[in-house]
Amino acid sequence: MRVIFWGRMLPKVVESVVNELSNGTRKLQICIQVDPAVKATEFSSPYLDEVIRENAFSFDALERKLVERREPALLVLDLWGFLFAENVLKLMQDLRPAFNLARRTLILMPKTWLGQWEESPVSMGLSRSLRQEMNFFSNRLVGAFEVLWNTDGPEIYCVQSAPTFELMELVTGQVGLAPRKVLGIHLLPKECRNQAARFTSVAKLTHEVLSFLNLPIPAPGEKVDRDGVAPWVCPVDADILYGPVQPQGEGRSSFARLSPELIAAGVQSRTPSLEQGLLTMSCRWDRYVRLEAGKRPFWAIPPAAQSRTGVMNFPSPEAAAWLHLLGTLEQSAPQGQIKRGQTSAAQSTFPSIYQPVTHDNLDETVMS
Repeated sequence: MRVIFWGRMLPKVVESVVNELSNGTRKLQICIQVDPAVKATEFSSPYLDEVIRENAFSFDALERKLVERREPALLVLDLWGFLFAENVLKLMQDLRPAFNLARRTLILMPKTWLGQWEESPVSMGLSRSLRQEMNFFSNRLVGAFEVLWNTDGPEIYCVQSAPTFELMELVTGQVGLAPRKVLGIHLLPKECRNQAARFTSVAKLTHEVLSFLNLPIPAPGEKVDRDGVAPWVCPVDADILYGPVQPQGEGRSSFARLSPELIAAGVQSRTPSLEQGLLTMSCRWDRYVRLEAGKRPFWAIPPAAQSRTGVMNFPSPEAAAWLHLLGTLEQSAPQGQIKRGQTSAAQSTFPSIYQPVTHDNLDETVMS
């Protein structure tokens, strides 16, 4: 059985999955899509069976790869990058044939936070212009999810998570989200200084992808009871805590301290050290990202693909602000207040695809 990884926003996840699959007992032929402009040395894993040198928006090439050996393949689609394109709803419609051709599809995407983010204390503190930008982008995400929800593919699963820490590094160009030194002054966006954020680790997403790939495949003609095997949507808990950062002499805030419960749960802290000399001066995301990245979208699209994608109108500062907002929403969400069986337009109760349904551990079975 072949598995095709398509999309480029979560390269660390794909790398981790490939390395884990190399040690597994189930033989899968691993194919990975790579943009033609990317250097080969960045994905030279000996465990790859095929490198597909195509643009991520070349859906015709994806469809050919799914059926070229007369055996439908498994598809793992990274939706994060598509959400930054202007024509995201058109892209989702164009992807429908691929969903029907794939034997089974896994979608990696952000949590939608349906109706919740605008009422959160975090969003209330945003300026009007920034709220408009975030609302515009959130509407794109909800629209993309609606297309998925109404697509009749053979088997479509969806993993929703907070951004990975590595994705924030990719967007900002800042390793570890450490303060950026400009003219001798350490700058960090005020959102990072004042608000704690939670990100999803690569290990968490790797676990979910591997569990999806290891789901039993029914024989030809056998009907699949999706509810009996796995839910359509599953959430991934965020387990990396970042910030907030305080100036020297004031100590860490209560948000930056890890409780014994969080430590026992394996939560990691990425809080920058206080010795970096961070000053409490105003800094926006566009001043924080690297100069060359802040002037253009972080994902450069070739002209040939722009007829399908439209404009990539979310350059690095806006993308970083939105991803960090997703992390702060994850941190501020109330824990353990939703009981199994209670659903609404903004909340659902799907268990994880690799854990049996239980009534005890609400933290792992509730999608907020």
